[in-house]
Amino acid sequence: MRPGRPVTTVRLRRLLHGLGEPAARAVRAARVRRASWTLSPHVSSTPMARRLVRAQLTDWGYDGESDIAELLVSELFTNALRHGRGAPIITLSLREGTLRCEVEDESPAPLQVREAPGTDENGRGLLLVDTLSRSWGTGRTRTGRPGKTVWFELPAHPAYQAF
Repeated sequence: MRPGRPVTTVRLRRLLHGLGEPAARAVRAARVRRASWTLSPHVSSTPMARRLVRAQLTDWGYDGESDIAELLVSELFTNALRHGRGAPIITLSLREGTLRCEVEDESPAPLQVREAPGTDENGRGLLLVDTLSRSWGTGRTRTGRPGKTVWFELPAHPAYQAF
């Protein structure tokens, strides 16, 4: 590579191909963008969760459904407050065409998806997550503390696709 010459996606693919798969995986892994916040376990923190998500996605230049990401994080955050324990942790990661949003709490109790009666104002959060996200699920906490992580994924702008 000559100094000052821009690296295009095509040139980068060729360079990575020449390095071999382990090096290419390392370079792709370095392209992960991640942000995480621990918020106060109070309902008044929900608007802050939405603002943090919107600001981070704007900062990353996320060209996807940021309104949907905000809404779904808000639903999972509220779930963590109502049914979980401790200070919820929100983590966003943007990698290879996928935005992943996680909300972690200290309660090991599994999620219970239920159907809300037509007049009930609560109980539709996970239905929204299921309907609006590409995929979602639960798992162990990333931090190793007791509890669970609930996550969903949304498609990201093609600029974040893998090489």
